[in-house]
Amino acid sequence: MSALDVRPGTGAARTGQAWWAVLAAFSLFALSRAYQGVRHDGRLYIADALAKLDPGGIGRDLMFIHDGQFGFSIYTPLLSRMIAHLGLSQASLLMVGLTLVLWFAALLLLVERLAADRSAMVRWAVLVFIIVLPPYYGPLNVISFGEPFAVPRGLAEAAGMAGMAAFLANRRILAFALYAVAMALHPIMGLCGLAVVYLALCLEDRRWLVPGLAGGVILVGLALARVPVADRLLVPMDPEWRALVEARSPILFTAHWPLQTWNRLAVQMATLAVGVSLLTGKARSLAIGALLAAALGVLVLVLLGDGASLLLILQVQTWRMLEPMALLAAGSLALAVVALPGRGATGLITLAALVCGWLFMDQGVVGLGVAVVVAAALLLDGRMTWSRPVLVSRFATGVMLAALAIFLTTRSLALASALIALPAAWPFSLGLVWNSGVPGTAVALLVGLWLVRDWPLPRPAVLITASLTLAALAAGLWDDRSAYVKFRDRGGDPALRALMASRPGEVLWLAGDMEPWVLAGRPSWASKMQGAGVVFSRPLAVALNGRVNRLWETGLIGRDWLEPLTAADSRPARPTRARLERFCAAADAPAWIVWPRTDDLPLDPALAARDWRPGAPYALELVGPAGTGWLTAGRYAVIPCAGG
Repeated sequence: MSALDVRPGTGAARTGQAWWAVLAAFSLFALSRAYQGVRHDGRLYIADALAKLDPGGIGRDLMFIHDGQFGFSIYTPLLSRMIAHLGLSQASLLMVGLTLVLWFAALLLLVERLAADRSAMVRWAVLVFIIVLPPYYGPLNVISFGEPFAVPRGLAEAAGMAGMAAFLANRRILAFALYAVAMALHPIMGLCGLAVVYLALCLEDRRWLVPGLAGGVILVGLALARVPVADRLLVPMDPEWRALVEARSPILFTAHWPLQTWNRLAVQMATLAVGVSLLTGKARSLAIGALLAAALGVLVLVLLGDGASLLLILQVQTWRMLEPMALLAAGSLALAVVALPGRGATGLITLAALVCGWLFMDQGVVGLGVAVVVAAALLLDGRMTWSRPVLVSRFATGVMLAALAIFLTTRSLALASALIALPAAWPFSLGLVWNSGVPGTAVALLVGLWLVRDWPLPRPAVLITASLTLAALAAGLWDDRSAYVKFRDRGGDPALRALMASRPGEVLWLAGDMEPWVLAGRPSWASKMQGAGVVFSRPLAVALNGRVNRLWETGLIGRDWLEPLTAADSRPARPTRARLERFCAAADAPAWIVWPRTDDLPLDPALAARDWRPGAPYALELVGPAGTGWLTAGRYAVIPCAGG
């Protein structure tokens, strides 16, 4: 089957098979990136777009008064125009859909170039492995590639992959033009992809080191001349600001990375190192460039970010150079599945180590152990002999099968338990199913067995039926929003706005994030989401910290408001007159406090709370050391405070 080879001359039948195979891969991609509405960092960019449309209202939010990041991208001006013409819900859905289509197309192009010397079936397997394997990179499972959110990262990644494909096609000018587009959308992600291609060029021709060194000298010169932005290269982040950033964004500091992060990094680097040994020519240079960029990104962060606290290094977040490496590592695992079994006992041991690493990279020091085994195998390749190679090969195969069986069994049981525990407000979540790792592992196992066992290709009728079935599932399940999120994403709620009309000012929403901006059309007084960009703005970090600390003193919130990425999720406490009297007496207190009614017990009449019902019950997953629970609410108390 010519899964990716759709060039002229392959014959109409083979070309038709190719497009059906591509449809199957895209359907898997859509299923693995279910749309859950405005969430994750998409909340930041949607909010900024809304602020641009309402500068005198939402634009007065603390996050936009002290903005330090949105002005570096053309993304939110484009997004705000889409919202103005289509509305928030349709604009977000369209932007995410467009981003995923472009991302998949760029990946398809990259894989076609990266594995051009492989069979079409192998290229298709590389494509599928990148799609279905865990896409996370960096610490705390916060960011992944190919995200289904309204953020510029996905478009910048697509331009970056297209740039890598252009490099592989020896079209350097086109590659640099694509990275210029990527940096206009998301400067940090654009630089990450550019670094990979630049290092690959340096490997091929050392003369490319000259423009890099010249650029470094120019940057230092601009910093010494106090040119804005460049001057941050020589300015350390002061201790107070750093402490606030560490609490809210520990992912920016390697000292706060948990062992799981280093395990994942070790597994991905080990897998790509195997990929380097299997690739040739420019593809090999690109893979080495991705490895070097990842290592340099982390090293620079350790020395100049963690160590010297240099502001520009922390803001550029050089750890994001792990993204190209993570993506190419997933594809390299497919190449390893094809090649390593043919290398005898040593090859099977290496493959077994990689499989165990991908399955259990979040367990103990498995990832670091995998890296040691793979490094030894690569160093001793061709120089190691086994007295009983058949026995060793069977042992390695047994380890792989046992690991897969243990993983799929335990994860399937955990998934079943999680699905049973879902609240009526959100009875099914495709994202939960896929994030369990069960579907992706099962697909990778099936494709891997197909390659290793060299099974015959499916008949055209079977291929067409399977592709159409996957496409139907993707079309029916991709929109994974709860009823509440669909209600919220439609925009302002007239009933809520009427309740609040008598008192202008900011809103403190105690369980949610987008609601003040979207439903109430007001600035948010404080939220966990507002702290996402504190590394870019010291005034924002200080002002938000002051507000959250005052709120913490009331007892209404938990530590997750102070440390949103590391503390266990909490339920907002019941508002009482004693808790709110002093808080609401402050001149800058919010005009309204909105609390989800998690029970039907009456509130103190002195609070003068008003009752509001959203279009659907709210559901929030609460994650903590004791496991996962749910906060649900079909009613809210809208409490007048002060402010305004």
